[in-house]
Amino acid sequence: MIKFSSKLRIGERLGLGFGLVGVLFIGVVWHYHHTLRSVLDDYRQLHAVFEVRKSLALEIEIEMAAAREAEKDFLIEHQERFVGKVEQHLQALLEKVKALATVDQQSRQTAEELQALIATYQASFHAVADAWRSMGLDENSGIQGSFRNRIHRLHELSANYNVDRLYTSLLQIRRNEKDFALRKDPRYRERVRQLVTEFRLLVETSDLQEAVKQKLLAELAVYARTFAEYSDSALKAGVVDGGKGPFRDAAQRMEAILDAYQVSNLETNVLQLRRREKDYLLRGDDSYPQMVVEIARSIRAQIAESNIAAADKELLSGLLRDYQRSFLVLVSRRAIIAERTREMDAAANHVVPLIRQNVDQANQMMSARTGEITESSQASVRLSLIVMACAIALAIVFAVLITARIVRPVRQMAGLLDDLAYGTPTGRVPTVPGGRDEINAMGESLNALIDHRANFLGWWKASMNEVMALRDLDSARTEAARDEANRDLHVAEIAKLQQLNAIRGRLLQHSQLIVDVSRRAIASSGRLSADDAKTIEHSTRSMAMLYEALAAEQAPVTESGGTPEPAEQQTAAV
Repeated sequence: MIKFSSKLRIGERLGLGFGLVGVLFIGVVWHYHHTLRSVLDDYRQLHAVFEVRKSLALEIEIEMAAAREAEKDFLIEHQERFVGKVEQHLQALLEKVKALATVDQQSRQTAEELQALIATYQASFHAVADAWRSMGLDENSGIQGSFRNRIHRLHELSANYNVDRLYTSLLQIRRNEKDFALRKDPRYRERVRQLVTEFRLLVETSDLQEAVKQKLLAELAVYARTFAEYSDSALKAGVVDGGKGPFRDAAQRMEAILDAYQVSNLETNVLQLRRREKDYLLRGDDSYPQMVVEIARSIRAQIAESNIAAADKELLSGLLRDYQRSFLVLVSRRAIIAERTREMDAAANHVVPLIRQNVDQANQMMSARTGEITESSQASVRLSLIVMACAIALAIVFAVLITARIVRPVRQMAGLLDDLAYGTPTGRVPTVPGGRDEINAMGESLNALIDHRANFLGWWKASMNEVMALRDLDSARTEAARDEANRDLHVAEIAKLQQLNAIRGRLLQHSQLIVDVSRRAIASSGRLSADDAKTIEHSTRSMAMLYEALAAEQAPVTESGGTPEPAEQQTAAV
């Protein structure tokens, strides 16, 4: 840490310190804004999900209601355009369900269930529509039109065999005819004439075939004419001849014609058949098809027991058989429609509760998520306060450390300068070799100054001791004085030798520093940084000062006579 700090200048230290503090506070501000943005995004997302869910749920309910409305219209009016409307609303509904699936996971599950229900509803509706098309969308199409045509034909033919009134009227004629023959009362003759007129009118207005009508009318004319002749002779001569004559033969022929075209209550039973058919189509009660079958069985029995021609029997029975078969197929189709309609209702009735369940889940999710966001925001606020407190504490620590790294060396240098001014300094300012710090550079310079001062003072003292020893040796008169002077001279020379070794070591140190800088410059393609240039300058000046010290040492040795210079000159040189 100290080496790293020494590589930085004071401005860089201050900039780094303020930068670290700024980074801490930027981190605090970023954390605050990140927390705020996260909370706002959560609320926006929650609001968006909730609103989308509600909106899509409402749209799905609307489309489902519209599809069911079109379905009801089809079931009532049986028109193809309502099938298209149902399909259109179902497609729109599926699009809404697909949009719901993209909201979230719960909505995706709900959408999958809705798609299955809609598919069931759609398949059931198509089956119902197909069944109604098979049955007939109106009374003239499909199975309904088929059996309707047959029953109409049967009804038309039944009118040809509805001769009960004619037969009754003919019997009335014959009865009055007998009464006239027994009593010879003219009133019975007039009654027969009236009944003949009524019978003629009934024949003319009946639904019998035209050929049959003509036969009956021809025989009736014969009967009327011959009975008139019979009645006149009976009233004049009183002879009735047992009530026999051409008129009786004509009446019997008319009875034979009516017997050949009489099926009792056929038209009435056919109308009863239609009535039960209409009751079933109107109410859908399962008891009516059985009634239709029973009435059809009764009609077949009547046809079989009648005296009509075999071809007519086969025709009527075939029409009745085809009608019954088509009606029973229609009944089976109605059962399929009822079953498919129940499936449609079941599927449709599950759609709305499922949508409402999805909305309820959205409400619950919103409530739970709101609580989570509230707790998260409170935790983020607490964390922001902790981070801010830590940032402030770290800022204070950085400020104290940076200030201490600047102030402590300055105080040490102030103390050394005081010692340098008023005494002999013994300490040194701690420095890091190669440091770029201005305080480190000041410490190195101050240490160099103290070292130079100590070198020159030590050199000066050693030189003075040597001069004094030489002087004592020159002035010594006794052997003991010479020995004492030689010892002092030897000690002074040893001290100077130590000083020279120290200067040599300093010179080697500066030389090695210059070599290292030169190598760095060569490694960087000859470029020399400002710090390296300053290092070379300081080393060169230090070497120059050391060389000056050596030059001062050589001056007294090179003088003639070997007499050392006075102490004042050496002191001045120092």
